[in-house]
Amino acid sequence: MRVYFIRHGQTNYNVLDLCNDDQTKDVHLTQLGKQQAEIVGKKIKNIKLDIAIVSELPRTKETALIITKNHQVEFKVEPRINDRKTGFDGKPVSDFFEALKPDIFNLKFNNGESFQEEKKRVFSFLEELKSYNLNNILVVTHSEILQIINGYFNNFSDQEMWDTKIDNCQVLEVNF
Repeated sequence: MRVYFIRHGQTNYNVLDLCNDDQTKDVHLTQLGKQQAEIVGKKIKNIKLDIAIVSELPRTKETALIITKNHQVEFKVEPRINDRKTGFDGKPVSDFFEALKPDIFNLKFNNGESFQEEKKRVFSFLEELKSYNLNNILVVTHSEILQIINGYFNNFSDQEMWDTKIDNCQVLEVNF
């Protein structure tokens, strides 16, 4: 089974450098984000996708719809690959990172979740994904989720996961 894990395209909140984990907020792809998704779509247009899995946050479905425009594929919404609940929704990412400094892997704020809690739910999703009897799967998710997924497959430490940079519409292709 081949899985194409992809970060969503650039959004208005990426440009503003704001946290977002609230699916009701108007967070959408920029023109560049749409172009990024188009490029990925062209790269995989000849691959028969069996399913597209997206988070509950609209930017992942928006990205996946562009990528799969030449495909007829079922979409599944998976909350375990939602972006981390930071407790800083609508606030600068830099404020969130500053608040994490004392313990980046265990702190959580304002009913948010810690990196360890996020990692646990992502690993749970990956364990279930192993049981899918499909050939090609598209998964569109978020930067930190992809850091964890990349770490899962490369047996990274938490620090190595955290230090990995994931760009908008970066593709992590994995044979499961």
